[in-house]
Amino acid sequence: MNKSFVFLIIIVFICMIFSNKIFSIANSPSESKLYINVFDPKSLMFTFYQYDQIQNKSKSLLSKETADYTAFAYSEGNNKLYFADGISDRTIQLFENDLNTNQMKQLTTVFNNVDFIQIDKEQKMIFMRVLLRDEFKNFHMATYNLETQKIQIWEEENKDRSVLDFNYNPNNNQLIVVSFSENEHQKKLDEANKNQTKLQPTKYSLDIYDIEGQKKKHIADVERFISGASLAPDASSVIISYDEAVDSPISHVVEIDIKSKKVKPLLDRSGIYSKIRSVKFDEKKEGFYFLSSFIDEKKGYSILEIPKESVLSYYDIKKKKVKNIWRAEKSVIVNYSADNF
Repeated sequence: MNKSFVFLIIIVFICMIFSNKIFSIANSPSESKLYINVFDPKSLMFTFYQYDQIQNKSKSLLSKETADYTAFAYSEGNNKLYFADGISDRTIQLFENDLNTNQMKQLTTVFNNVDFIQIDKEQKMIFMRVLLRDEFKNFHMATYNLETQKIQIWEEENKDRSVLDFNYNPNNNQLIVVSFSENEHQKKLDEANKNQTKLQPTKYSLDIYDIEGQKKKHIADVERFISGASLAPDASSVIISYDEAVDSPISHVVEIDIKSKKVKPLLDRSGIYSKIRSVKFDEKKEGFYFLSSFIDEKKGYSILEIPKESVLSYYDIKKKKVKNIWRAEKSVIVNYSADNF
């Protein structure tokens, strides 16, 4: 066989191996490009970061002082940020900031408050939790169509059901929505105040919705202090994070199988990984991201305390190991996102 031909085969083989390595790195769930929103309580500033895990580099996209805690969504294709901010009538509305031109635009006027914000995989629809103009505690799901500028409020006629949290999964184009009865919650508040006892958790309903606001499936009713929920990319299960009590730093993460309803413990933490929240499955269901707070264990815990560190971490389900991804010292990571979860 010709030596040059053998050499060519070896080179091609090496290139194939190398290209496979590059492909696996690019698709590793632990190396997705992340977008992180951090609040500094001293300066009262929010800073939106882009973090490249492969290069281990952070880039500030925008810093802004706002009236209240604000979640945000980032459209990489359009290089635009969507977030909530206050206006002169003391309501909180949805805004858009074009990072190419640094032009800011108010998108809504009809709400009393807008907070949790996510964008769909086509980057055409904003999902958000809202309060209507005449309401102060009954949260609804709503969408804003970026192409038509149309607003849709889900189940607007229901004045008792309130949304605690939601999470959109671009892999199956569905949302997990956590909701509860305001009347039942108020009864538990009244009982705790009257009897001077600890507040008991509300019964939360976990439901799957499509992007049009239609309920597709009821998963379970859970009486826990839920702090996050995520639908698996194959829609076979959901993970939730919850605290042992409203003022407890001890948190847990469990997985609920949608078909069998079996509950599987995944992560139980106190100490450095306290107040676990905002859990999100990765795109391969190999693990999940979560936020937590590093607290001083020698001091008594207070829900108003600014943590020593706020941390974004990744939990590998198979290896049962936690990897810390990003830290914010004496600040709070409000929310985070990625293109594929």
